[in-house]
Amino acid sequence: MSSHRVVVIGGGFAGIRAAKALARLPVELTLIDRANHHLFQPLLYQVATGVLSAGQIAPPLRSLFRRQANVRVLLADVEGFDLERRVVQGRAETELEIPYDSLIVAAGATHSYFGHEEWADASLPMKTVDDAHRLRSRVLRAFEVAEQMPPGAERDAWLTFAVVGAGPTGVEVAGQLSVLARRILKGEYRAIDPADARIVLFDAGPVVLPAYHERLSAHAKRDLQQLGIEVEVDANVVGVAPAGVEIERVGERSRIAARGSGGERVEGPEPLRLAA
Repeated sequence: MSSHRVVVIGGGFAGIRAAKALARLPVELTLIDRANHHLFQPLLYQVATGVLSAGQIAPPLRSLFRRQANVRVLLADVEGFDLERRVVQGRAETELEIPYDSLIVAAGATHSYFGHEEWADASLPMKTVDDAHRLRSRVLRAFEVAEQMPPGAERDAWLTFAVVGAGPTGVEVAGQLSVLARRILKGEYRAIDPADARIVLFDAGPVVLPAYHERLSAHAKRDLQQLGIEVEVDANVVGVAPAGVEIERVGERSRIAARGSGGERVEGPEPLRLAA
């Protein structure tokens, strides 16, 4: 009798946990992911700001399961499921059909634009290693462009970084941007002082890190402010455009100029935003 066939979609935390849990069972397990590595997303912001290399937080999936003989790793895009035939339909270099007896779907999540999908063209998500590399390039290029500009509002806009969302990722990104500007890049430019960078953290709610105890939330806010970060709570971002973000507070709107450049999607200037 053939082994029970299990297919796991996704090489993230849930997919790996499921595969490891089946290590000692008589199953034939196939793990499918579009990337050949697992990504430790909690440290992705450190890749985005150049503190860590991608390899330090993205171990190869095959290495993780080297000693688990009942696991086969496939690099492919899953395109659908035939539930009647119990087949996963995917594509790599050719079309694939992977039969299963049990199916575990742990494909993960994607970034959120708070119901404003039109913001995608004027923002930078941070869910993958490629996203982190694009974000790092955009951040560093913003300093390079500012170095070439005379003092004034336009230079200030290039040195302004808007982070939308004061959850754990947003807080970490804002804090690491401050460390990058005030410590890591110190003394590397002549026309600008990177420490003059303006980092603004926005959240529509009344506190940062709302999922944590109020004392921890208040402590985090103080730490952010001590790092020179402007913490704007009760500030609903209602517009994201190439030249800045639009904020609404108690019915009143204001605008923060923030710019950036580079990336593969456009040829000219585009905004610098950090979606968190």
